Amino acid sequence: MINEIKTIVQNYLNNVKLTSLMIGTVVNDGIKITDKLTIPNELIKGNLKDFVKDGDKVRLIRNHGGQEFYIAEIINRPLISKGTTITLSRDGQTYEYKVEDVKL
Repeated sequence: MINEIKTIVQNYLNNVKLTSLMIGTVVNDGIKITDKLTIPNELIKGNLKDFVKDGDKVRLIRNHGGQEFYIAEIINRPLISKGTTITLSRDGQTYEYKVEDVKL
């Protein structure tokens, strides 16, 4: 009887879909994980949601049950922090700025 209970619990844990890490691409109506699966914007959470744009690759954390997804990282986007030098271009001119302070 104990072995059967252990087997049931083990099978449950293997199939419950606990938290997982996923990679997707931002599209205008959500984040595309596969050709058949796009996570709608209503299920996306996190501070980085306001900073993504179409075409960005993102790393997501899916919570238990798959009802919320948190953007953990925007892949290949440089982090801007104090001391970082950024280069901006406008009207054919290039400008370099050193970030001295970052406030949220």
